[in-house]
Amino acid sequence: MRRQGIPSPRSASMSSGPPDSLRVLVFAVAGRTRCCELEQVREIVPISGTTRLPGAPLFVRGLINLRGNLVTVLDAAMSLYGVPGDDTTASILLVERGGGVAGVVVDNVFDIQSLPNVEINGGALLDLRAMVESALA
Repeated sequence: MRRQGIPSPRSASMSSGPPDSLRVLVFAVAGRTRCCELEQVREIVPISGTTRLPGAPLFVRGLINLRGNLVTVLDAAMSLYGVPGDDTTASILLVERGGGVAGVVVDNVFDIQSLPNVEINGGALLDLRAMVESALA
C-alpha cells in the first residue's frame, strides 16, 4: 500500500534527461531539502510502527515487518543531525543492502527530478547506501 502523492522510483519516467544530469529523488530531512540518486531507492513505503531494538543506537528506529520480511529502519534526521524525524508526513525509503533491504526514514518525499551535475551542492546529495552500510556495519 502506497501513500497517494508519493512518486514511485520504479514508475518514474525512465528518460535519462540531459547528458550531464543526474536523476534524483528529492526529500526533506530535519527541515532541510536533500536528494539521493534515484537508483539507490528500491521503493517508498508509508511510515509504520517500528519495534525498537534494545541497546541499538538512537538513529536505529527498529524493525518493521514488510510483506513478511524484517527490515531494519534508520532515522535519517537522527543519523545526520542528531534530532528525531518528523513522522507527520514521513516515508521510508527502501535501500538495497547486500542481499537484503534497509529502510531510511525521511520527513517528506517531494519529487523525482533530473538535475544538472553542477546544480547539486555539497551535502545536498546523500549516499543512502553508504549511510546504511556505515550504520549497520
